[in-house]
Amino acid sequence: MTENSKNEEGTEKKDEIEEEEQVKEDTDVKTDIEEPKAKFTFKCTRSDKCCLTRGPIPITLWDLELWARNGVVANFLPYLDIYSKPDGGIDLVLKPLPPAPKEGEEEKPRDPFGTVPIEDLLEVKCPLYNKEKKECLVYDNRPLSCRTYPLEFDGKNFTVVDVECPGIGEEGMTKDDLKEMRDIAKQMFYELTRMRISLPVLSQLISQKVMMDLMRQNMEAMSKMSEEDRSKLDEILKKEQEPQPE
Repeated sequence: MTENSKNEEGTEKKDEIEEEEQVKEDTDVKTDIEEPKAKFTFKCTRSDKCCLTRGPIPITLWDLELWARNGVVANFLPYLDIYSKPDGGIDLVLKPLPPAPKEGEEEKPRDPFGTVPIEDLLEVKCPLYNKEKKECLVYDNRPLSCRTYPLEFDGKNFTVVDVECPGIGEEGMTKDDLKEMRDIAKQMFYELTRMRISLPVLSQLISQKVMMDLMRQNMEAMSKMSEEDRSKLDEILKKEQEPQPE
């Protein structure tokens, strides 16, 4: 190979390297000038928008411990319920009361053992929010979920779950405020995970205990019945088991 050929080959390689570096530089510039993510700022305006359409609020062990320490568990008990989720899991929630019938609608007779499906209460106001006074009745004891709303943490990322919340974009949030809100969102994720692990186990144990107590009570009641009463009860049970005429 001649000296000129070597020089030409070296020049071509140099040009290729410079071209590759230029492409990389252009790519880096494009990456650098990408639009930055919108800065999250939030300050609760204490308006009623969020609380009027909040729906069921997940409750954690942290909330229960707080209420127990402050002696206010009884205030929350009427509104606590177990929600069976579509994925098979269960949550303890603060369940809204069924909304009053709209003007012109007749109120349906209530089944004393019936319940309104939670799916029908997804946009109903929190039961502990006073609409007339526009205030939370349990603000100092509000659940973790309310303290971090509308910011949530899923174990990896933070997400704004309600972009229409009036407090989003409000000025006045300091770095410390943002850090505190993020810390609460992380704590909510941890506490909710802890609750979702504990609740199915506790629910199973309690159900077994209730069933055992009922069986024991039935056996005690049967042992105190006379032979005549037992015969009557057997007759009643046999009639109930007989096929009914069509």
